Amino acid sequence: MTTTQLRAELFREMNPLLDSEKAMKEILTFVRSLIPAKKEDEKTAPKSYKVMPLSPEIKKWNGCVSLTEKEIESDPRLKAILSK
Repeated sequence: MTTTQLRAELFREMNPLLDSEKAMKEILTFVRSLIPAKKEDEKTAPKSYKVMPLSPEIKKWNGCVSLTEKEIESDPRLKAILSK
């Protein structure tokens, strides 16, 4: 089933319940309960990189660089980093 088909099926099943305020509140409560479960999964996902502490010598230079739009556009690596 495609995403569009799943969405249509979901709305078909919910449609009869939309006339009842109690049913809509239950649907909202259930849907909202799904979101925190997703966030927990994301927090426990392993990192694909090793976090290393910065030395004070490097930290003191944090924020000392400014780049123009032209420089960013001309360097694909900078563009990729700054788009994240």
